[in-house]
Amino acid sequence: MRSNFGDFAADPESGTVAERLRTVEQWRSYLAEYGAAVLRVSAEGELSNVSDERRATGWLGYEGADEQRIAALEDRLGTRLPPSYRSFLGASDGWSHLGPFMYEMCTTGVLDWLDDDDADMYMDTYDDEPDDASECVRGPVLLIADEGDAQRWLLDSGDVSQDGEWAAYTWSSWAPGLSDRYGSFAELVVAERNSFEELKGHEGSAVHPEGAEELVAEGRAQALRGEAERAAATFEQAAVKGSGAGAYLAVILGAFLDLTYAHHQVRNGILGRPHVIEAVGLEQVRAEAVPLYLRRTVEEYGPGRDFSSVLVPELRMSEGKPVTDWIPHATATAPPTLPESPVFQEALDAARTIALSGATDDAWTVIETALPHWHSEWPHRIAPVVLLTDPAFREVITASRARLVVTTPRGEARERHQPG
Repeated sequence: MRSNFGDFAADPESGTVAERLRTVEQWRSYLAEYGAAVLRVSAEGELSNVSDERRATGWLGYEGADEQRIAALEDRLGTRLPPSYRSFLGASDGWSHLGPFMYEMCTTGVLDWLDDDDADMYMDTYDDEPDDASECVRGPVLLIADEGDAQRWLLDSGDVSQDGEWAAYTWSSWAPGLSDRYGSFAELVVAERNSFEELKGHEGSAVHPEGAEELVAEGRAQALRGEAERAAATFEQAAVKGSGAGAYLAVILGAFLDLTYAHHQVRNGILGRPHVIEAVGLEQVRAEAVPLYLRRTVEEYGPGRDFSSVLVPELRMSEGKPVTDWIPHATATAPPTLPESPVFQEALDAARTIALSGATDDAWTVIETALPHWHSEWPHRIAPVVLLTDPAFREVITASRARLVVTTPRGEARERHQPG
């Protein structure tokens, strides 16, 4: 995804955003724009380390380090700093919230090399994969940010590009080992800004909400034409722009494209997002998303976080009762049904009866024949989710058949593409 960074939006003539973060002036412009976005979309209490003065100015940094101070730092470190990071320090000697999990960048007064013990901790990947970033680090490694949500940022002075840039990495406690390699500090910052915008969009506080509704409409048309992966990408773009409907439909399509996908994505992307539930409506969420979540929960995880019982009170666990009592109760709970077209409902009823007799292939034949006739007047329905949630179809809808459901043109889209 390419973010809209205002004056820094990438274009073929002037190179990528990261390639244009070389001078102090470029960094000042970029940081001012980024900081304003952070202040605009962050919730109260998220920026507790930002002073009222900095909020008033909109500048989340400090005075830039002058050439004398940077030269003294380089003398202490015994090396010249890479260009993009050197210019960043000239624009601001430190910064608050340069990434979604990074609260404070180091200043010239505290910047230093990692000692051996720290380097071993940050580069421990807990596995022996040869392509781990940690195994590519040459060192010495400079710690440039160490006050975050269990995250650190590092530059590798032993991995230097032709233009003098050092490779950059992040370390996070929730993902042991180092992140993917970035070619420069500027590339790392741009990637972290992308992550910030994605996270805020999925929270319903988009940095750039313009065009979200149009993307949802475009994604719906693509989905009904059977262009499932293309539609999923379009819905994801809408979700980054704060669209609850886009976030919902991206998860629903993802559930068909990967049957193992639903549990975490439904839990975190729908049931834990009030703006998504508000956009789609509780009735549809109860009928589609909650049973999708329960399918994997019951099979593998137990009740987990109790999102489903908040939306469906009858699923609430009894106090003191074991999980083994909850699982059959959840399995037996029938979700509300959404209206289907007469032709497709007739096929569903027939396929259900056939499936219960054990003839799963015959049941699929009935469903497959009816799929092109599926349609719904509901704006946020794009596929018959009942095929994934009805226990009668559990053995009928395999992974390949689930994918076929959403790659088959359906409803009005099919009618528009009929020959002659």
